[in-house]
Amino acid sequence: MPERRERVAAFAVIALVFIAMLQPELNYVPIWDGRVYANCAIEAAANGIAGMSMEALRCGGHPSQGYIVFLAASQLLRFGDIAALHLTNVLLGLLALASIRVVLARVFPDPLIARQLDLVTFLCAVHPVVVSTLLQVNVDFGVYVFFFVALAALLSGRFGWTALAGVFLCFSKETGVLAYVLMVGLDGLFRVLPPSGTVAERVKRVLPMWVTAIPVVLFGVHVLWWNATHVKAAVWKHTWQQGTMDGFRFFDLSDPVFLSYAAGIFLLGFMWVVSGIIGADLLWGGMRMARRLPNRVVPGADPARLAYLGVVTALLTYLLTSFRTWSNLRYFALIYPLLVILAFAAMLRLGAGKRVRYAALAAIGALFLFAAYRSSDPVSRAVYGTFSIGQRDMYRMSSIAEEHAGPGRDQLVYNLQFTGYHHVQNALFHALQPTDSTAFATSRVARWYLWSQLDAFTRERTMSQQGVIVPRYWDDVDLLASPQRPHDVWFLVFTNFPSRDSSLASLKPLYREVGVTRSTARGHLLVAHHLELIAP
Repeated sequence: MPERRERVAAFAVIALVFIAMLQPELNYVPIWDGRVYANCAIEAAANGIAGMSMEALRCGGHPSQGYIVFLAASQLLRFGDIAALHLTNVLLGLLALASIRVVLARVFPDPLIARQLDLVTFLCAVHPVVVSTLLQVNVDFGVYVFFFVALAALLSGRFGWTALAGVFLCFSKETGVLAYVLMVGLDGLFRVLPPSGTVAERVKRVLPMWVTAIPVVLFGVHVLWWNATHVKAAVWKHTWQQGTMDGFRFFDLSDPVFLSYAAGIFLLGFMWVVSGIIGADLLWGGMRMARRLPNRVVPGADPARLAYLGVVTALLTYLLTSFRTWSNLRYFALIYPLLVILAFAAMLRLGAGKRVRYAALAAIGALFLFAAYRSSDPVSRAVYGTFSIGQRDMYRMSSIAEEHAGPGRDQLVYNLQFTGYHHVQNALFHALQPTDSTAFATSRVARWYLWSQLDAFTRERTMSQQGVIVPRYWDDVDLLASPQRPHDVWFLVFTNFPSRDSSLASLKPLYREVGVTRSTARGHLLVAHHLELIAP
């Protein structure tokens, strides 16, 4: 009982830190892709429970019903409340962290290292990409949550719970199906592979797992039904692809998108420290293998489960990085905790002493906390380069793959600094006190789901549908093309514009500048150019 109370108290501390990091951002109104999923979840609740259909809960072209249903449910009591949406994700995040702690207990059952496992859980809680993925509403966060819930149930031998979590996982996003099949398939393989016992005895080991096939069967039935009754296919693909499989490049490891993926997984935000520990262990193990020395033990670990976790991580990383889209790190949110766990195993295998392990885990935790708020990792700065957001810097995340004309949009969701693009708009709107007739514009490159309605009293960005004003929003292309362009317009220059953006200059034949307002918040600068239409 004292041991259990200590574990509960340790997790309570982890939860408090996790909540403290996210509480200041609960009113963040998502921009870019996050707005797509937030809009979808809120609109799904517009007609109450009866309106939460399979079609309404499908967001961004993904079979996301298993995750979005939780976000939509948060809107039934107070429609358009973005804080309720984020709080739902916080609760799901705590569920994921509790599941990670269970996974650690199953892989490392020795009670003598229980406190160190608490520290490993802490590292997973404060990882910059994980906390930023939570705030930028998206279906990949659902994959992260339910992957670890299913994994914890699977390693605990609770196959019914595994299947239940697997349903939510498979119906979060297509990658959830891939992760679930890999997780369950490898577990079955590891149960059959041990040479002890007859063939019949080995088969008996996997027979109780039959229930874990239910999520895959349900997903398959859903795909067949959806494709037969809807125009768009159930499984997402690029608009330029014939099918989903066209997006995979299994053997092209020189592709810039893959290099960007690899940098984001293994280097960004001091992950190079974690990767370095794993790399040192692999190197030493390779040298011992070359000298035909015996295998090393991992004190306190279950060898079979640790080997299983290592294989799952390696294959999952390979498969997820083989599908090439954009350098959005939310795709890999579930990979970071797995790498942290393997780094701890590497410390044990390398023979690091207890004090060394404590010091290393504490140092990594401090680095992760720092990286959640600042982009000052020297390796990341060297790999990506930086751009100024006004008073601070961020990494130029699109510099490797160059899939975006500027430093990035959703690529910038790698730590909490990205929310400054919301807060700095609020600072500007406080200063200008816009009305429904006020016109704002920006470059089309930056406009992707950037705008929102404003609270009529506070003039802050909101997702509420009542008591709001909606300024007139434009971009440079619309202003040039419209015969009914506004007489006065505030043109907003965001810091993630391309370095040679010409959108403001393109308006000079039509508008003259009559003033400039600068606003700052959370280290971000937003410059608003007041333009007045030139009389014909």
